[in-house]
Parts: sequence; C-alpha cells; structure tokens
Amino acid sequence: MTKASEWRIGKTEVSSDEAIVATMYPQATEAGIAMLKQGGNAMDAAIAAGFAVGVVEPFNSGLGGIAVLVWHEAATGRTHVFDGSGALPAATRADQFPISGDGGAAGLYGWPEVADDANNTGYMTPAVPGMPACLLAAHEAFGRLDRAAVLAPAIHHAEQGFAVDWYVALGMAVNQHRLQRFAESRRVMYRPDGACYRAPMLGVEGDIFRQPDLAQSLRLISAGGADVFYRGEIAERIAADMQANGGLITFEDMASYRIRVSEGGLSVPYRDCMIVGGLENTGFPTVAQALRMLEGFDLAALGAGSVAELHLIAEAQRLAFTDRLAHLGDAGSMAVPVAGLLSKGYADERRRQIDPQRAWPQATAGNPWPHDAGSGAPAGPSGHGGEGMTTHLTVIDRDRNMVSLLSTLGQHFGSAVVARDTGIVLNNGTMWFDPVPGRINSLAPGRRILTAGAPVIALRDGKPLFSVGAPGGRRVISSVIHSIVNMIDHAMGPQAAVNTPRVHSEGPVTVADLRIGAERLAALENLGHRLDLREETFSTSYFGRPNAVMVEPETGRLLGGVNQYKPAMAMGL
Repeated sequence: MTKASEWRIGKTEVSSDEAIVATMYPQATEAGIAMLKQGGNAMDAAIAAGFAVGVVEPFNSGLGGIAVLVWHEAATGRTHVFDGSGALPAATRADQFPISGDGGAAGLYGWPEVADDANNTGYMTPAVPGMPACLLAAHEAFGRLDRAAVLAPAIHHAEQGFAVDWYVALGMAVNQHRLQRFAESRRVMYRPDGACYRAPMLGVEGDIFRQPDLAQSLRLISAGGADVFYRGEIAERIAADMQANGGLITFEDMASYRIRVSEGGLSVPYRDCMIVGGLENTGFPTVAQALRMLEGFDLAALGAGSVAELHLIAEAQRLAFTDRLAHLGDAGSMAVPVAGLLSKGYADERRRQIDPQRAWPQATAGNPWPHDAGSGAPAGPSGHGGEGMTTHLTVIDRDRNMVSLLSTLGQHFGSAVVARDTGIVLNNGTMWFDPVPGRINSLAPGRRILTAGAPVIALRDGKPLFSVGAPGGRRVISSVIHSIVNMIDHAMGPQAAVNTPRVHSEGPVTVADLRIGAERLAALENLGHRLDLREETFSTSYFGRPNAVMVEPETGRLLGGVNQYKPAMAMGL
C-alpha cells in the first residue's frame, strides 16, 4: 500500500491554579496576563486583550468593529451580556444596493450580487461600530484597574509596532485587492512603496508594522473614554471621512449609538449544565437550539467522533440553521420568536424530525411561534443571514470569574476602509444584510447586525465550568456546538475539545473535515449526507477556530485550549 507523509499538528493544553487567558494572538494573551499580574480580574484581562488583538490582528477586529461580551461573576453567581453589535446608519435604505442584472450570488454569504461589490466593500458598507462602547462599558461595570492600564498594551503595540509574522503578512496580502482601492487604507496597511509588509522568510528579515494614527486614537480613548469615540474627536473624523466619500454614517449616528446590557442573557439547560450566551442577534440561539435537540440522544454512549454522533450533530445543526435563517434578526426592529426557538416543546418537535438512520439534506424551517409566549407575529418572509470573520478570547481568573468575548469587523478588513487620520478599519456591516428589500434580514435604518459570534459560558450547579467561543463566520456555531458536546458529554479537556474533526451543515451540504477518516466519511455518505470534504490548514478556516478555558471538575485546576493551526495562545499564571 502506498503511503505519504502526514502533518501531525498539535498544541499543548495549558494548566494553572491561578488564571488563564486564551486568545487568537500571543501579544493579546500577554496583554491579558499582564493585567492579572497587576492585580486585575478576568474583565481587566479580557478588555486589555480585546483592545490589543485589534492592533496585532488588524484584519479580524478592532475599534471599527462590533463586539459581544459575556461576563460571569463567581461571587454573586450573576451573568451579564454586553451587546455591542453595530447599528445601520439612519440614512440606510432597503434598496440602496442595486442588484446586478445577471442574478448571480456574491460575497461571503451568497446574497444576490450587487454592482461593484458595494454592499461588502467601501464607504457605503459600515455600521456604527459597537466594539469600543461594549468593551468600555463592561470594564467600567466590572473591572478593577483603570482605563489607562487596560489600554496600555494596545497603545504600545500600535505605537512601537510589532514584528509581522506569516499570519498577518498573509492576511494583508490576500486582501490587497480590496485595501488598495482606498488611499488611506493603502497608506496605513502597506509599506511606503505600496508593497505588502513582509514576514521573515528564507533569510529575509521581517518588517515591523507601526500604526501611529491608531495609537493616537487609542490614547484619546484612554483619556476620554467612549465619549471621545462617539461624541468627540474620533466621531468627528469618522463622520467627516464618510461625508467626503459618500458614506452614510453621520456624527448624529455615532452620538446616538447605545449598547444593550442584559443580566442573564439567554440560557438553556444541557445535561447537568446551564449554557449561557448572547442575545437574539448572535449565534447563541442557534447553538442553544441544536443543543436542546441533541440532549434527547445519548451522545456519550455513541462515542466521541463516531459516525452516529457526527450524523446527529449535523442534522441538529441543519434544523437549527434553517430556523436561524428564517426567523432570527434584530428584536428591536422585528418580531423574533427566540423564546419559541429555545423552548423544550419546540426542541422535542424538531428532534422528532431527526432520523438516526438517514440524513435530511432538504430540511426546511419549522414554526416556533406556537411555542413562543407573547412575541407577536412574524415580521416578514424568510431570508438568509450572514456572518464574517471574527476573533475570540476566553478568560478565567483566580476568583473563577469568566469572560467570553467576540469581536469582528465582518469580512477580513471589514469594509477595507480606514477612516482618515484615525488608523481605524471600519466594519462592513451591510454584508450581514440581505440587499433585497422585504426580507426578514433586509437593510433598515438603525437595525442591528445578526452575527454568528457565539460567546458561551457554562455553569454546573451554578458554578463556572467553562468559557468557550470561536472565530470563523457561521462555522463559529458548529465549532462551538462540537466543543460543548466534547467538554460535557465526553469530559474532554479544552485543548482536545476545540480541535476534534468536525462537521458543519447549514443547508443541503454537510461540510466534513478530512481528519474524520475515509471509513467514517463513507458511512456518513451512506446515511445520505451530501459531503463537501475539506482539509483544514494553516491558512484556512473551514471549521471555526475555537478556544476555551475550563475549571477541571475533578481537581478545580484551570485548563486552557486553543486552535492548533493559528498563532492562538493560551497562557496561565
């Protein structure tokens, strides 16, 4: 039998008695650890890491993006959700993007194609950023250190620069066709000669990437807080640049932006745990709905990664996604049956549609409204929803406080627009919305983004068990489902849990990791799955990139796990 070389890639699990920070980039993890060493808590660590990662991983998050943070305070047993999802400008129109005549699909999420990619790239795409308001409000409510302390690492990396590695160089290179369209983006993100910044390779020294304008914006926020971003100098600069280039965000849009804060967030029971996460406009309802269906099957007995388990997870995902695309959106501007979607009765109804012996590729959306108490009637016909690239971090401290935080620009580098003289990459918020009017997730003034980000905290007997989340577009949802099942049903530690081979099914096709193995993949095909086989590599993100921190049930020791293919790092005190 012919054999070939195989990659064998892995990372070690981190353990600590004190605290752990897990993020997508080493400098962000180090920023969080520095806060803990200064006497800060998990919130201080998360906020410092959240601002820092937007500097050193500039294509996935930053001041111009959105964020959702889940905080659990061990001493009180209370959980709070800070929702910093972006809101569309007041001048937004449902028909502002003319559909191309050929009827093709385009963009990350297959919406009808728009002329010049205008709903994904450029000045018409940004929503009002929610990331600064989210992080600063959460820090003010629950942090111990002052604002200057938690912003100091981000300011340092923006001002002094950091060494470009393969990951950042690759992100800049593959997005140059979008970034090079805009003069300010070219100036900020590329070398003075217009070339990409270089990573060290084959004897060539790498570059240092400095962002002085972003450092100044961060300094202004350090001194003036959210007011300077939304009602001060930064807001004025963003609004002026929008006006000069045909964008929609005004100073009034910035000044009127508010985050949402919820004590408790949304939650569902799963086995002997309570799973807590973000609000109706996040990926959490889809994660939670799938778990409620899966709870009716004995996954532990089936075995981790067995054909039977992968089949059931794929089918539960598919049903939850069809409901997501038909029913979820911004509850502030439409009726959303989130209580019905997460109810036991509806989970029982949908579970009965799962055949353990046969896939249902053409699964259709159900009707959760009879299970929804007092939410009113549906707002309109079903449509698609879309999610983009993200960063995620998880933290647990010595008091067992936990944070799960997502932040995103949407697509890589968001709109590809850097607001003049700010260094801030702006999100492409309209990417998340259907450009066709009259759909459940069509464009509308002030409407909040429907993001796939699914920050999750799990409690057992009211005490913290783990915090988990992932970057990776809509693959966030499937990767978080798999990770939760691994940690609860199969008692895996977080490093193993977040890196097992996975499946993702949001429609007729089941995307499957080649690491599942030929025999099991053939068995899934025999069950009727229409497989799209993918090999995860250093440059891809076919299955999400989760990280997690956990309190080991047997010992109380803390454990941390991160994605094995990216520069993600967990670090313990």
